[in-house]
Amino acid sequence: MSDPQNQYFVLTLPLKPELWQQDILEKRFEINRQIYNALLDKAIKQYKQMAQTKAYRTNQEKLLHTAEKEERKKLLQERDALVEKYQLRSYDICREATQYRQHFKEHTDSPIAQNLASEVWQAIDGLVKGTANQVYPKKKGQLKTLSGKTNRSSIKFREDSLVWKGLNIPVDKRKLTWYEEQALKQEIRYCRIKRIVIRGKDRYFLEIVLKGRVPVKGRPEASGTVGLDIGPQKLSLVSQNNTSVYILPIKNQGLEFRKRKLSQYMERSRRSMNPENYHPNGRIKKGSAHWVYSRNYLKARQQYQELCRKQTAIQKQAQYRLAGKISSSGTCFYIEETGSVKADEVKIDSSYRMNTAPSRFLKILEYKLNQQGKQLLF
Repeated sequence: MSDPQNQYFVLTLPLKPELWQQDILEKRFEINRQIYNALLDKAIKQYKQMAQTKAYRTNQEKLLHTAEKEERKKLLQERDALVEKYQLRSYDICREATQYRQHFKEHTDSPIAQNLASEVWQAIDGLVKGTANQVYPKKKGQLKTLSGKTNRSSIKFREDSLVWKGLNIPVDKRKLTWYEEQALKQEIRYCRIKRIVIRGKDRYFLEIVLKGRVPVKGRPEASGTVGLDIGPQKLSLVSQNNTSVYILPIKNQGLEFRKRKLSQYMERSRRSMNPENYHPNGRIKKGSAHWVYSRNYLKARQQYQELCRKQTAIQKQAQYRLAGKISSSGTCFYIEETGSVKADEVKIDSSYRMNTAPSRFLKILEYKLNQQGKQLLF
């Protein structure tokens, strides 16, 4: 059972920016996206220089065929020395971010630039360790969050408002629930601004990361051990006093039907506008880089993205409700370890898992149990 002081949870509140404040936020997101891409571009160049050296290629080859612990330790130390030589450490990338932060000091600050540099380092570290084959820059609109590090500097929450570099944007507190009121009484670790496209327009939210456990209403809870068995569509629960079978929340079929229709329309539109990018048998030509999209296609793509957002939000909300119901059944939960092996044994169609998202449900259940000081054992 983890210490409540080491736990944290996120409270999301909608912001109410004026038009001029929205323009500034949009500009700051775009500037920080370009800073991220500039850092990534330079780091990729440094990595390519390192990857061309014989020392790095030999080191990677030996790591692949070496199992002895002491030998691998030496090889990893050699790789770390190469990473330091070519300035691909987290410290080096953060130092590189300083010049961009100073140039755009009216629109960014040190904690945000450091967080962007950390993201770049994680991407490059995946290339160095071989867990990633390629990394890509962020396209316009793909930077979703800007995060601080504490509530004392950078992005701050003060008197029901977001305070950051001349901006003072109030939070919409007209419909605060009991949960939100209790959460705001706890200590704030840091804040971040999140941008979500809703109905084709950018909406801004303040995510407040708070210390401690999630507030829970006083509802009757059972004690004891609970056994769980999750399948592609159902979850079975066995406790000392109860035996139940729950249907996992599925995707809204009405939304899925609309998504299929839009997807088919977009495919027809894309083919009619770009016939030179397809073979006579209908397959896409390899290396086709130039695509032309009609206005109706762009509208349909926007509608498709909105349907995907709605679908995810509806299903996730239902999963949280079910996880809350199950968490009140006991104090210690045991569940059979799941994976592709079990799915292959019973020949489960992957479409079932996509409709019910059991893996995401397990993560939600485990998070809820940890916040309540309970355990989920595999």
